[in-house]
Amino acid sequence: MRALFLALCLCLCATPVLAAFEGPGTAPHPQYGPQGYQGGFRGPQSAAVTRASQVATAHEDTPCTLTGSIIEQISKNRYLFRDASGTTIVNIGHKKFRGQTVTPQTRIRLVGEVDFDHGGREVDVDYLEIVR
Repeated sequence: MRALFLALCLCLCATPVLAAFEGPGTAPHPQYGPQGYQGGFRGPQSAAVTRASQVATAHEDTPCTLTGSIIEQISKNRYLFRDASGTTIVNIGHKKFRGQTVTPQTRIRLVGEVDFDHGGREVDVDYLEIVR
């Protein structure tokens, strides 16, 4: 009896895992057009930042990919980054270096997004790679 009760409980607990919502919004509907759009904004979006000089005027959370070099450490995780267009502040956590040594002569690529911190705009770095 206990084994039957335990098996029944396990089946009941596993059932929600197999459930999925089927209804409006799960598949394109002819009423919403060929792509299945149901609303929201459709149009140009903020362009990704690719130069240090663009950070100063970019919107919050704008994706960016910068290629250049770190020229100075400002605080624990904040650095001054330079490319051909100018300089900007970047925030790079220690783990993002992944054991790689970076000097002012090292050319790097940073991938992240624009963030408003410390009274100004800076780049919050998600990924750092050395460009060879």
